[in-house]
Amino acid sequence: MATGSAAEEVRTPQPAVRNTRRRSAPQEQAPAGSIRFFLAKSGANGTIPSLDREIETEGEAKIESLKTGLNYYSLIEWRATADLAGKNPQVRSEPVKR
Repeated sequence: MATGSAAEEVRTPQPAVRNTRRRSAPQEQAPAGSIRFFLAKSGANGTIPSLDREIETEGEAKIESLKTGLNYYSLIEWRATADLAGKNPQVRSEPVKR
């Protein structure tokens, strides 16, 4: 039974909601080969990072962390470089590879 009223609204699809999470700039993302993993020293209280043994991959670091009950750290070493190509000089960050 149609009422014929003009008050009926036609619903249109709503626009997709955009993700507002910001991605880091490309120079801030480190290549996978530049990340190093270390187990924490036993007896460390966690307030100051104290690195013990270096481990090759994050997967191995996770397994060793489970076995030993110690935390593990991921470390990226960066080098600052000057970019003088444009009108305004910029300081860029480059990850240091092992």
